[in-house]
Formats: sequence, C-alpha cells, structure tokens
Amino acid sequence: MKKLFLLILLLKNLSIIQISVGNAFSYAPEALVHSSKPSVLASFKLLCPLPEVPEKMMIYKAVDPRISQKDITQLMKAFGLEGKIVDRRRQFVVRDGHKVLEVFKQSGTGYLRFSNDQKLAAEKRAKKLPSEHKAIVKAKEFLRTHGLLSKNTFFVGTGYHEFREYNSEGELFARGRSAIAVGFGFKIEEMRVEGPGAKASVIFGEGGEIIGASKIWREIQPDKQKKILTPEEAFTRFKQRWPTELEPQQLEQAEIKTEVNIREVYLTYYAKPGCLPQDYLEPIYVFKGDYRISGRIGEREISDSDYFKIIIPAVTNRIGDS
Repeated sequence: MKKLFLLILLLKNLSIIQISVGNAFSYAPEALVHSSKPSVLASFKLLCPLPEVPEKMMIYKAVDPRISQKDITQLMKAFGLEGKIVDRRRQFVVRDGHKVLEVFKQSGTGYLRFSNDQKLAAEKRAKKLPSEHKAIVKAKEFLRTHGLLSKNTFFVGTGYHEFREYNSEGELFARGRSAIAVGFGFKIEEMRVEGPGAKASVIFGEGGEIIGASKIWREIQPDKQKKILTPEEAFTRFKQRWPTELEPQQLEQAEIKTEVNIREVYLTYYAKPGCLPQDYLEPIYVFKGDYRISGRIGEREISDSDYFKIIIPAVTNRIGDS
C-alpha cells in the first residue's frame, strides 16, 4: 500500500531527525527545517503536464446536519440496536454491548458510524462471507434504503479484513478473512473529493451480517465563485514546502540533495474528518510523486526514498472554517 506520509531527513545539531507530514488541511508539512550545516538542497522534475483549470471555481457551503432522535431510532432498528439514545452537545450516541452508533449533529460536521467492535476485531475465519458482487449489491441497497446514498456517491472498491496468528516461535499457524468491506467515495463536479471526510462503507461479517457501516460526508450547497491559483503558482508553493531549490552551480556543493519527481498534478476539493467542523469545501491542488534523499554527514552516508502526496490550497483568499 502506498504510504501517505512523507519522511524527509534533515540535520539538526549534528543528528538526523524525521519530519513527518502535517495534518489538518494538508498531507504536506507546514514548513521544513532548513539547516545551515550541512547544506540541504532540492531539485525538481515535473514529469507530467500541469492541469488546465478555470480562472474561478465554486466554493461549497456545508449544510447543517438535520438529525433528530426519530432518525436515530430508525437507524437503531436498521442496525439491530437496543438501548438509550444519549444526546450530547456534538452528537448522538447509542451503546448496546459491543455495538456503538454515533451520529454528529454539530454545524459543519458530517459523520455517521456504526460498529460491532467485538466482531470487527475478531481474528477468526468468518463462515459464509458474501461474494464481492453480492456484498456490493447489498451495500448499495442498505445505504439507499436508509437515505445514506447521495447522488454524488460512487463505488471505490472492496477489501477483506484479514488476520494472521503466530505462535511463540514466530511461526504462522492461522490466517483467514473475518469480514469484507465495500467502500464508496464522493464527487463534486465529477471530481473525486480528497480527504478523510469523503467516504462511506459497509462491512459484512459471518453470514452476511452488517458489523460496520459509515457515511462520512457533509451535505453541501453552492456558495460563491472564487479566483484560484494558476497551476504555475501552485507549483511554486509546492516547491516552498521542500528545502531550498538547487541552483546549477550548487549541485556539487550541497552535502544533502533531495531529488523530487512530480508524476501527477490535479485539481479537486478537500474534506476534513467528518467529526470536525468545516463550513466550506474549497478547491485544492494535489501533487503526487516520489523523492530521493542522498548525501553525507561527515563520514556517514545518507540515503532515503519514498512517495509523497502534498496538498496546496487553490484559493488565493480562503474563507476559513469555524
């Protein structure tokens, strides 16, 4: 599986440190440490065309969740839950043994999740798991029946919950599949929305029982058009997330070099985690590729490589989130 985290080796006080990708709006670090000793410099290769984009794009406003206790009661029936509805400041919560239903109602959020934690964590082979085709059909039917399948939802794929068990000597003695998950994403203007706040899933366990389900998505409406960065401007900001760019005459002088290969650039929207308030969905540029770091620190040779996925806000003046 591709790593979503970028590790960049830099020097600080003559020791190597790791700077991991930031959070919130971006997978990219907010700033990278620039060392004066030894020199850390970067070179960039754009191996794909920059996208053609409009001058302006629509900003979308999140619609406040419309969730009542009656809605929660209907969901409890759908998931076979019994128990009391707890009305908290930010969300409704229902607990029934190992089963939990959580639905956020706070402005700017979009989060519904059911889980049977005991069965999701079970490390035993499930009997009579539905086939991939049947799981997809049943997942769509379930989401549609309970009003959880939006017009902009699209099928992403399926995956199995697999387990392996080892004995005290580290030998594998059991492995199998305990569940099958069906995943969905969300689109805006035919663009697949990035981020943890744009996904849905249904998980089937033994005998086709639903042991997990979620819809992480804010309902939205058009708000206003805003001017966006050109791809060239976004590329400039992308390069600012890395160590200083190499000048040709510096190639042999840099003690640590970072070679950055950009293989894909596209424009879309970003959604934060559904349990966090986000009043507006705004466009972003996504840069994907790989990098390689090489050089020496004293007598020690440094070498590292990995994939990266860096997000650059596309609007020149962001509306901001509450």
